[in-house]
Amino acid sequence: MRDAFDPVAAFNHLLRRWWKIVMFASIGGLLGLGFTFIQPPVYQAEATFHASIDFTEINFEGLVGEYGHPVVFTQYDEDLALQVVERVLLAKRPDAQAFARTLDPSIDYHSFMRNKQIQRYLARWHLRYRHKDPAIAQAIVNYWSDIGMEALREAQASGDAESFVYISQVTEATLPQSATYYNRNTLVLAGTLIGFLVGILWVDFRGRYFNHLVKER
Repeated sequence: MRDAFDPVAAFNHLLRRWWKIVMFASIGGLLGLGFTFIQPPVYQAEATFHASIDFTEINFEGLVGEYGHPVVFTQYDEDLALQVVERVLLAKRPDAQAFARTLDPSIDYHSFMRNKQIQRYLARWHLRYRHKDPAIAQAIVNYWSDIGMEALREAQASGDAESFVYISQVTEATLPQSATYYNRNTLVLAGTLIGFLVGILWVDFRGRYFNHLVKER
C-alpha cells in the first residue's frame, strides 16, 4: 500500500532544497536570455508625436449636464480627446500596410500587426515598426507618420476630429543602428518560470524516489 501524500512534509522537503530550485530557475532564465541572441536580428524604427489640449478653444461656460451640474473638462475627456492620434493612425493602417508590402511582399496582416506599435506616454505618442531590414522599418514608420499627420490635419479641418487638440510631429524615424530584442524580457521570464517548475518537480521526484528506496531496504 502506497503512503498517503503529506503536503506539509513535501513543502518542507522543497524548502530545505530551495537552492536547487533557484538553480534550475536561474538556468532556465539564462537559456531564455541566450535564445534571444540566436534569433534573427530585428530593428525598430520610431517616430514621435506631441499632442496637447488647447484649453482656450474649449468653452463650457454656462453649460450644464443632464443633472444640472456645470459641464467641466475632466481628465477622462482629455485622455479621450488625445486618443485622436491613435484613432487616425489606425485608420491609415491599411495604407501603411500596403506600402510595406511594396518593400517586402512577405508582410501580411498578421505580421504587420505583430510588428507595429502605437504607444502613448504622457503627452507623447510613439509610432514604431520592427523589421529585419532597418531601412524598411524606417521607411514604413516615416510613410505612416506622414500620411497620419496629413489625415489628422484634414480631420481637424473638416470637423471630424477635435480641433482643440494641438498635434505636432517631434521626430521622424531615423535609421536603426542596433537590433532590438523586443521579447527578451518575456523569454527570460518564461525560461525562469519553466526552470522553477522543473526544479520543483525534480526535487520532489528525487525526494520521493530516495524515500521509496530507503523504505524498501
